[in-house]
Amino acid sequence: MIRSESVAAGTGETGPGESGAGESGGGRAASAAREIAAALVVLAVYLTFTHVFTGPREVSDANGRALLDFERWTHLDIERPLNDVLVRHEWLGAIAAWEYATTYAIGTFGFLAYLWWRKSPVYPWARNTLIWLTLIAICCFALWPTTPPRLLPDEGYIDIIAVHHPPATWGTGVVSAGANPYAAIPSLHIGWVAWIGVAAVRARTGAFLTWLCALHLVVTALVIVATAAHYVVDIPAGLLLIPAAAAAERLRVSVVRRWRPPGIRAGELPARREQRVAAADAFFLHVESENVPQVVGGVAVFAGTGPPAERMRDLMAERLPHLPRLTQRIIPAGRFRRARWAEADAIDLDWHVQQIELPRPGGRRALDDLVARLVAGPLDHDRPLWRFWLVRGGDHGPDAIVILLHHAIADGIGVVDILRGILEPRLPDAEPMKGPGGFARAAAVVPGLVLLGLDGAAPTVSVTGALGPERGFQTVTFPLDQVRDTARAAGVRVTDVLLALVGEVVADVLAQRGERAGGRALRAAVPMTLRAPAPPDRGRTAVPGNLTAALRLDVPLDPMPVHERLAAVHRSAERRRRSGRAVASTAVLALIGALPPRLHARAARGAYRARFFGGIVSNMPGPAVPMSMAGVPLGDVHPILPLADGVPFAVGALSWDGALHVAVTAEPRLLPEAAAFIGGMVQAFDELSAAVAGRERGADGGARAGTA
Repeated sequence: MIRSESVAAGTGETGPGESGAGESGGGRAASAAREIAAALVVLAVYLTFTHVFTGPREVSDANGRALLDFERWTHLDIERPLNDVLVRHEWLGAIAAWEYATTYAIGTFGFLAYLWWRKSPVYPWARNTLIWLTLIAICCFALWPTTPPRLLPDEGYIDIIAVHHPPATWGTGVVSAGANPYAAIPSLHIGWVAWIGVAAVRARTGAFLTWLCALHLVVTALVIVATAAHYVVDIPAGLLLIPAAAAAERLRVSVVRRWRPPGIRAGELPARREQRVAAADAFFLHVESENVPQVVGGVAVFAGTGPPAERMRDLMAERLPHLPRLTQRIIPAGRFRRARWAEADAIDLDWHVQQIELPRPGGRRALDDLVARLVAGPLDHDRPLWRFWLVRGGDHGPDAIVILLHHAIADGIGVVDILRGILEPRLPDAEPMKGPGGFARAAAVVPGLVLLGLDGAAPTVSVTGALGPERGFQTVTFPLDQVRDTARAAGVRVTDVLLALVGEVVADVLAQRGERAGGRALRAAVPMTLRAPAPPDRGRTAVPGNLTAALRLDVPLDPMPVHERLAAVHRSAERRRRSGRAVASTAVLALIGALPPRLHARAARGAYRARFFGGIVSNMPGPAVPMSMAGVPLGDVHPILPLADGVPFAVGALSWDGALHVAVTAEPRLLPEAAAFIGGMVQAFDELSAAVAGRERGADGGARAGTA
């Protein structure tokens, strides 16, 4: 978020020929776009911390009272007398409220824009220290949330800002969704206004502006205390942000000199065996716990006797050089160092590829129960994060293979990517997909984070609680043509059909429990593919990773016919698809990934939980032709998805060789009705197909082609 500049020796400033406005990349417009993108990223960090690091109100109140007690002990508690003055003189209170809301922001960004427009050599330092100052304050807000005096219960302060309610203050819809009301210490008002003065002195703008900045600082200090928006001690805390930001910028310059000496670009640094885990992949290392293992994969039934275990091990030994993530293990993140991939010293294929017997009485139910037991525990992080189980059905069931990988290696699409290097015939390369550009992601993250906050506060229905160690697993297969025909006839997507079927089941669960939806909806996390898998012939650079972003879609749960539920799902889903939420989700993941490891872990766990969605529904494309593994044809192939913290079910659908294979993973203690999940989906699909067919016959007396 802070661009690296060419550093002039001994100064810590940009070089002699640079303005700091960064015009070499395409003129003033491109420079302005980059600067705006940087500002949006900082705002996105603030919104992320506001929504993810929210603690109990009692903690914020206790911290506020501790500051107030300290001020009373040191006789610094002048907030109440000043607050009373603004209450008695309403006109003065109105002026103070407007000053609080406007001048610090207008002054800060106005002066920064002035330095940029004048191509001041001080601009890079000013911009970077402002970013550091803001980020340090944001971290303080997350680590020590503090209720300001005006919001402390039973202390008698009058909220002058709420009384006069100037624009862009707490209480307006967008600000309330994004602002943090418990960010009293340090005072960012003081920090920013003091920064204007320091930058003005550094830019040598003259005595008049310097004295004007000093007056502005004094007025701001009086206003924030008199409006009861801050404590007196917040003022020195805000002033301390200036030397802290300057020190952080000096450290950044030192690191740039050390790691990027003149003549060496980032892409030309010496190659290392270890690779940093990408942010989207590390996300799933952080959200994993003993009862929430993050494993993905599939279970495939062989059309005949499965291959011998030794044949499967030989196949993997042959293909592993082209599947780099399967030869690497994780080196955990440290306090400041991110998790890394490192080549495993040895790969024990006898451990990674095992053979087990299908428990009696056999059949599909026994195979599903076996999968439920295998996915219930985490993989061994001291080894490469994958395992295959060859299941021998014997006389009471078909042979099968269960493939499990850690979510840090791949998501559902990434698993298909890996299988492209193992299955026969070799799958063709996916068509290239162009994802959103960097500026588009930066521009989308801010409204996306505001929407994330609104989503977290929206009334939804979820069956949630702490997940236990057990899992349930069920499967069913639908004719793909019939599902597609039903979707086309209804004018919707196949994913919309899946969501409507899930909605029918969850609505039945609520009815069985005697609960009413009351207009609320189930919010489902629906992964969307943002880029194509890498071709398998790209060698060790062809790593799968996580290629999707979650789009949260609403499924109504009030009693209604299934075709009406499908129509409501489609309308809601199309609005959200057009809103850019998927792009924002990707940008938010990248933003969270830029945090230090401990904060990244905390942010990931805060975002990937039941507060933001109540179920997972994923529709994945697979090959349209018959496939074989180790020379043996495959039959049904069902996906395996993990759960999230407090989210009791995940529904995965995989189109494969003319069939839609659906699997449900559930936590049976939170959702004991999960045993009937698949049966409910089958019944709902039969009703939906009949309703859509009947509607078509009623429209023109016979069958007709549906809309795309």
